[in-house]
Amino acid sequence: MRKVTSELFGLGILMLSVPFAAVAQQADNYSFTADSKAATSFTRDANKAVYNQLDFNNKTAFEDSRKGLIAPLANNGVIDGGVFNAPGLNFMQDKQAPESVNPSLWRHAQLANYGGLFKVTDHIYQVRGQDLSNLTIIETKTGIVLYDVEYSPKALAASIALYEQHRGKKPLRGVIISHSHADHFGGIDGIYAAGLAKPEDFKSGKIPLIAPQGFLEEAVAENVSAGNIMVRRASYQYGNVLQPGERGIITGALGPALANDNSGLPIPNKSITKDGEKVTIDGVDFVFYLAPQSEAPSEMVMYIPQWKALSMAEDVNHLQHNIYTLRGAQTRDAKVWAKYIGEAVARWGGDAQVQFGPHTWPVWGNQNVVEYLKNQRDVYQSLYDTTLRYANYGYRPDDIAEHAQLPKAVFNQWDNRPYYGNTRNNLKSTYVRNLGWYDGNATELARYPDAERGKRYVEAMGGEQKVLDAALASFKKGDYRFAVDLLNNIVAYDGNNKDANYLMADAFEQLGYQEENALYRNWYLGAAVELRKGGITSNGLSTTSPEVIAALPPELFVNYLGMLVDQIKAEKAGNATINLKLSSGAKFALDLHNGVLNRVPDFQAPKADATLEISQADLLAFASGKSSLDELESAGKAKITGDKAAVGKLNGIFALNLKNNMNLVLPLQPENRVK
Repeated sequence: MRKVTSELFGLGILMLSVPFAAVAQQADNYSFTADSKAATSFTRDANKAVYNQLDFNNKTAFEDSRKGLIAPLANNGVIDGGVFNAPGLNFMQDKQAPESVNPSLWRHAQLANYGGLFKVTDHIYQVRGQDLSNLTIIETKTGIVLYDVEYSPKALAASIALYEQHRGKKPLRGVIISHSHADHFGGIDGIYAAGLAKPEDFKSGKIPLIAPQGFLEEAVAENVSAGNIMVRRASYQYGNVLQPGERGIITGALGPALANDNSGLPIPNKSITKDGEKVTIDGVDFVFYLAPQSEAPSEMVMYIPQWKALSMAEDVNHLQHNIYTLRGAQTRDAKVWAKYIGEAVARWGGDAQVQFGPHTWPVWGNQNVVEYLKNQRDVYQSLYDTTLRYANYGYRPDDIAEHAQLPKAVFNQWDNRPYYGNTRNNLKSTYVRNLGWYDGNATELARYPDAERGKRYVEAMGGEQKVLDAALASFKKGDYRFAVDLLNNIVAYDGNNKDANYLMADAFEQLGYQEENALYRNWYLGAAVELRKGGITSNGLSTTSPEVIAALPPELFVNYLGMLVDQIKAEKAGNATINLKLSSGAKFALDLHNGVLNRVPDFQAPKADATLEISQADLLAFASGKSSLDELESAGKAKITGDKAAVGKLNGIFALNLKNNMNLVLPLQPENRVK
């Protein structure tokens, strides 16, 4: 039997040729159970091989990640209510990697999970290890500016309390949000809990709340419009469905874990719209440059000239990032990502003395900062150039991902390892970003969806037992990738074959144990939990609470409701033109036409069937079925003029009963299917 290893990624995952013949007797000595399994010999060998591929004697990162520690996290980093468990995520400190964890990922967890209050440099402090992202506190002339505010309000409040315990309570002079991802703004309500500000302080502009151009639109598109499915996928990606431990979550890579909490949504009162824009807050100059379509659709980097302090936001980290994130989002542009980092080297390479960011740990000293930036730049430029070069030779995305040769001088550096962004995924994603999902093989155009395809494959192979036997043969030879591929043909349409479910879970588990990428590990192990439990219940993550939806700017709010219209029910309700007047003063022309709720902002139709005057909160209550129009009218919360029956056509057409417990491997549950 010939073994083929991938030198490209250094993962040590064994790819073995496996016979397809049915081997029924294999099942006689295999335990098809729901229990978690230990690492197999193939996994042990794969993980041992990693020690020979990377320089584990280099301890620089350990020194840097602990530099400037003022105090450990309060209460050992535990936030009650199951929000955060820092001790559970630091069990790996000062220990050797077990057989069930890739040693490179174990090493990174020892670095990324280490938390406390740190001094970055004079005037700049960070709380790390309390959420997936850092809280950076910048001390100004008479107060503080908060730079990114974590995902969880409870985590943010704990971080602020830790800072105040050691540096004193100072008035809040400003908030800066670097980009449109929830782990950087979701904790906004923690500012209120900490007593630093009130919501009206931001609404009035008394305290500047600064974000890049397009922030709110992109934040809503990602975390509200697509929020239900994205947060479900995020619970697998970040390991929120797993327990900390050698067979569970090790790290979130960018930080220890995503706090298990509901996020908020800030409304900026100041947008950065041009490169080089300077904002002075309480005696400190902040210079901003826009970096859209890099790590986020709306992102900006920042330089503080007085202190020669640079923050590249999430465009540089002590790891390789995602071109496409598994939780689902717009595919990013590796080419412009590299360009922004290159421009930073040209712009600040002669001056910057420290680089700090909302994830991982800082870099100190001009020479180190420049080398760090150049190395990160090289990752994204290499991904782009390699993908396009191979594509122009006719390679398909999967072939590029498996066979492209990349420079070890770039990809074997600790700061560029694939702890968060998987190199194979990044190559495929760069192909899709530039050429789309279609690889040129017409077979892709005719492909059935998984369930229909699976039924036909299983029938062609001679039934489910034949497929199970072939998958078990693959499993016993260490080819876990092919085992799950075979078993998916059953599981895609039949969630009741326990042997198939449990064997698929076991194979996913071994793939997770071998993974250097934290997100792939979490996803593989989360898939195993789903298969063993027959589905996973909902989790504590949410970016679409009723409070967040009701507080959206009017146009984004109305667009959100339009997205949730059940168009089959709306088609049966019939056509209607309705002028909507919200209590905020916003106006819309709603045209319910052929089942589609079209909306035109800042306009009133001259020949509307009716006019509805109502607040956003009450319109949301009506749309979600919590209040009827009659009840709202009687209470004076809604006013209808014209044809009341036209407004009545909106009744029952909104599908707001989204559940956050959908299967992602097993067939979709009946309660989650579109009715």
